[in-house]
Amino acid sequence: MQIKNITSIKEKLFKGSKYKQNFPKTVDFNFPQLYKQIVTQIKTTEISAECILYSAINSVNETNEFSDADYWDNKLEIKNHWFIGANGQGDLWLLNKDNKVLFYDHNEEKISIEKLIDLGLTFDKWLQFAFLNKDYEKILEKNKLNNSCKDNYLECMNKISEELVKNYPFEI
Repeated sequence: MQIKNITSIKEKLFKGSKYKQNFPKTVDFNFPQLYKQIVTQIKTTEISAECILYSAINSVNETNEFSDADYWDNKLEIKNHWFIGANGQGDLWLLNKDNKVLFYDHNEEKISIEKLIDLGLTFDKWLQFAFLNKDYEKILEKNKLNNSCKDNYLECMNKISEELVKNYPFEI
């Protein structure tokens, strides 16, 4: 396993894609350029079981759905977060205005800053993690996981972000 560069990640995401969409003009969020470039050209994509990246339209819909104050402990925080994806278990990935990607465990009650897990990921690092995780899942599917593979996975995670290994919400 190795960490993929952003150019190869974009090639994989755009392969065969003729999809083009824009964010509605009413959306007022300062997205990183890379995020905007990618999600306006893809359909919602399952990169790995842990990382499903929403298309622009799906991210607007999810963000609008979760903008109801009933979902949040502090309704003032709603405008500072954008829902960019999920995993196969119902957990969510959010982008904040500082370009940090945060993890939200759906088993928590209301969303709050304290319940969002900072894994030290910006959007580009999240993409690298997503594709690394995809490679790891392939090894698991083939029942070829051994200590060397696991150590390599952890080493790559650590290169992406030290907080990723420290705060990762699942058992590895």
